[in-house]
Amino acid sequence: MDMIKKIALIGSVMLFVLAQFVSCYVIFASQKEKINLLVEKEGRMFLGCVSQFNIELNGLQYGEDMQDHVLTYCFRENMPEYSALYKGEEELYNGSSYTFDVGSVDFSEHKIPCFYQLEKVNGRHILVFCEKSLAESKKKQVEYMMFYTVDVTYVYKGSMEMMAREAVISVLISLGMALLLVYLIKKITRPLQAVNEAQRQLIGSMSHEMKTPLTAIKGFSETLLSVNLPKEKEDKALRYIHQESGRLSRLSEKMMELTRLYEPECRITLQEVSAEALFEEVGESVKHRLEEKGIHLVWEGEWKGKALRVDADLMASFLINLVNNSVMASEEGSCIYLGVDEHTLWVRDEGCGIPPKEVDKVRKAFYRVDKSRSRKSGNMGLGLALCDQIAAVHQGRMEIQSETGKGTKVIYRFFTSG
Repeated sequence: MDMIKKIALIGSVMLFVLAQFVSCYVIFASQKEKINLLVEKEGRMFLGCVSQFNIELNGLQYGEDMQDHVLTYCFRENMPEYSALYKGEEELYNGSSYTFDVGSVDFSEHKIPCFYQLEKVNGRHILVFCEKSLAESKKKQVEYMMFYTVDVTYVYKGSMEMMAREAVISVLISLGMALLLVYLIKKITRPLQAVNEAQRQLIGSMSHEMKTPLTAIKGFSETLLSVNLPKEKEDKALRYIHQESGRLSRLSEKMMELTRLYEPECRITLQEVSAEALFEEVGESVKHRLEEKGIHLVWEGEWKGKALRVDADLMASFLINLVNNSVMASEEGSCIYLGVDEHTLWVRDEGCGIPPKEVDKVRKAFYRVDKSRSRKSGNMGLGLALCDQIAAVHQGRMEIQSETGKGTKVIYRFFTSG
């Protein structure tokens, strides 16, 4: 399990626990609220019935020998279903299946609206209301006790079922959140992972490229320090050290530029640049290399009066790298062409071309089609990788059209023009 999945799993578990806690609290609070509403509603109804019973009971004129069946009749007529009537400790009428222990009732803790308590009997939750009543006879007061029960098991059962449903829903939501988190984290981190992977490959390739010249430089320098060489061999060793040191310096500079372009926060400065001025700057930079091989740089396309909205330094680097690649691929006396039109900017040559199966590979850093010739010419295989990234940061794309033996055309296709 990778780090992304672990983060998503931990996050979803935390959300699940939090959801369960909140859900249980809400259900518990709702359950208490329902019981309180039942207490208020049923209690007031019971008190109303007790009041009516007392009125009718005290209105009877049976005297000392008031018959219990008369009391029971009066009770039946005035009390709700599932009520019970006691005279002292004697049960006169019980319409409820609930068994009462009259002696255990403590009226000192009288509750509003009447005395009540919640009991659990045989797995059922019973809400019990009770009240005392006094009836006046000719010689004494007679005390009666009335009970009324309400089965509220359905409230608790409903709460448990609701909690079970909430648990299932929370599990499903947590799984969904885990999948969503995995997706979002991967989506957010994918660009960073791609950059890290690209930089890792660049560093690995750079280490490989530096190994050979550094080994040679170290060997030649140790020889010069420990052995007295003839002047000719000494000069040859020093020239090689100088040559390879320069190549390593150029490699380092290009690697720094390429690494900077791979950064997600890389920002470029777009400005209106004349195509003619851009071509002149490129021509001046590559003039010496062109003269060495007798190659001519030709401008073509719609360059007159054409303006491009680009980062001037990066676009000059883009064209210079392409021209240098074309110089290495071209024969003496041939031509290299710089061109521009409405939506494209290009460099093309009449050189050896690139085999079809190699066209997509040449964009990779340090990749060379002809490794022996490239090393001899000092090509490090970074030019096209750098150009491809310059095109990308301009929100454009680089296209390569090549035919073996006939030449190569590298195109930058942009979407804004002056």
